[in-house]
Amino acid sequence: MGKPLKSEIRIETREISDADYPPNQCPKCNSQEFTRGSYYFRDLQELGEPGVARRIRYESVIWICKTCKTSFSIKHPDIPYRSSYMPGVITYATTRILQKGDPARRVTDDLKELHNVDISLGTVLSWVNKDGNLKEIPIEFTKEPPLSDFSGVLGVDGTFKSVKAKKNEQRGEGNELPFLHLTHLQDGRLVAYWQEGKTKKKSPPSSKN
Repeated sequence: MGKPLKSEIRIETREISDADYPPNQCPKCNSQEFTRGSYYFRDLQELGEPGVARRIRYESVIWICKTCKTSFSIKHPDIPYRSSYMPGVITYATTRILQKGDPARRVTDDLKELHNVDISLGTVLSWVNKDGNLKEIPIEFTKEPPLSDFSGVLGVDGTFKSVKAKKNEQRGEGNELPFLHLTHLQDGRLVAYWQEGKTKKKSPPSSKN
């Protein structure tokens, strides 16, 4: 029995050109006399839907001033600078992670599977770090106070990574039990970490004379 055929992805391409937004004047001499010179194309990915991959074919034009012979380009209002993704893709990812609290890996998978955006987890995390300043988030959460109106019910939906202790870290005496500690922060994030707790030592039996 043969393998089932994969559903075909239809590619929808929309063309955008700098020729539709010509410059008003030369940035060097302010002359309004210029001509179109060379050009190059960039392909950007846009949010699609199941079965449809949307792409932007962007034509970047180099303009030449007739007066001072300066070559220059313009900044297109709809095209991000040096990016392979349209702004809607970036907004979708950062909103789900920073405002909705969705895991970055799940957002990356949804972009690929549901919206046909070919993207890596590292790229999504770079957007989040830029918009959310994640590098400033502390890694020590033991002193974080819980929410004042916390109901006591937690819904956990995320990606957890298990790490091993470094070799040069001081080891305990072997009588510690790890506890999974959950802290619900004021900004809505749920933090989970292991915390060691020492067991009570049994006192030796008293000897009777």
